[in-house]
Amino acid sequence: MQALETYNVFCRRRQPELCCAVRQDWLIPSFIENETWRFKGFTGDGRLPPGFHPDAAQEGMKLIGYYLFHTISSGPDKKRRHGRRLVNFH
Repeated sequence: MQALETYNVFCRRRQPELCCAVRQDWLIPSFIENETWRFKGFTGDGRLPPGFHPDAAQEGMKLIGYYLFHTISSGPDKKRRHGRRLVNFH
């Protein structure tokens, strides 16, 4: 069984449900700017944000070097719970 790659995850500041994932061993695309996007965390140890699909992320990385996706939540409590699963701050 192949291990999942680890991705850095960024969320758009004005649209936090819009996320961009980039494999940790790849360069961050130039459109990810501090004013527009913020670092949310990274995937790893089986932690995946809602709406993240590993197969689609692999294809996105091959084709364009990043993976855009929408997070899925149904209110602040659910979003907070998923956020704890996703974010691994140092």
